Amino acid sequence: MKQLSDYFNYYNSAAAPFMHNMLADYESRQPFKGMTVAHNVPLTQTTLLKIACLRAAGASVTVVNPSFMQEDPATIDVLKSEGITYQPLAEISGSFDFLLDCGAELIEQCHARQGIVELTRTGAMRYENYPDAQVPIVSVDNTRLKSLETCLGTGEGVYRAITELSQTSLKDKKLLIFGFGKVGTGIAYYFSKITPHISVADMLPQRLRQIDQRGYQPISAESLPQVESAIKEADIIVTATGIKNLISLSYPHEWFNHKILANAGAEDEFGFNFKDTEVLAAKKPVNFVLKEPTLMPFLDPIFYAHNIAIEDALDNTKIGFRPLNRSMDEAIVKRWSVHHDWSLTELDRIF
Repeated sequence: MKQLSDYFNYYNSAAAPFMHNMLADYESRQPFKGMTVAHNVPLTQTTLLKIACLRAAGASVTVVNPSFMQEDPATIDVLKSEGITYQPLAEISGSFDFLLDCGAELIEQCHARQGIVELTRTGAMRYENYPDAQVPIVSVDNTRLKSLETCLGTGEGVYRAITELSQTSLKDKKLLIFGFGKVGTGIAYYFSKITPHISVADMLPQRLRQIDQRGYQPISAESLPQVESAIKEADIIVTATGIKNLISLSYPHEWFNHKILANAGAEDEFGFNFKDTEVLAAKKPVNFVLKEPTLMPFLDPIFYAHNIAIEDALDNTKIGFRPLNRSMDEAIVKRWSVHHDWSLTELDRIF
């Protein structure tokens, strides 16, 4: 049976410098000693490093897995062997000092005594409008560093999953993306390495200008003729809007026949008019069919930020929703870019 230390050996300090530094720091300081943490983050072998850091900090961690991802029995076995509690999401309840959440799935079942940290855009929107906040709610999504994972990491993972699952060469195929937020931007960036034929549909005028400026074909999502033409020309269609049932509610099903379809959002964006068999990965977020949905170099700074945001909430106890401290955000991006040899100028161009 593997132990948590084995994963620090597998993901060495070159791949995960933030996690290695955090482990050493938390072992020496134990800043969360005596605290309880409910941890709802996609549970893969990479996530074990993040959980190990929380335990090293002195926290008692209860781990659950988000609803949009299949449980990984091997990873759960590692947690159990280390004496770390795992519960199915539907079964967790009670009070914890901190909720480390993904998609705001813990708030209906758990109570936070000292703070909440949210990882995703979907969850941030829910928490931002949460009427009964009694603690600080820190969003890692409302940061520049989140683009390292959501734009570059998810974009690469979606690209990798579609190329594997489609079982055909995608070189020079025509790609249509719905949504040009962080995820859509990353998908377009990685697919641009194999095809010049990329169209992106969005409702916002400023995003349509960005799409055009980056050399992609802008499609106004409010223009039915434009969308119909783009769908019928496309070989591959990917949703990345974060809007549940978007395609079923907006466009006729028959337009999508004989296309490679993939969903990159946490919600089922194709929706009720589409069978599971019509969309790669049965309409779930397509990259989560991979053993590593997002590669460790992109997760490493996000895991670090999600954990360290506890300290942000302890330092600034103002009740309500806010982004992670800006100086923390900027410092993490700078450290990541230096370590992985990406210029800040290049990151600015992609983001």
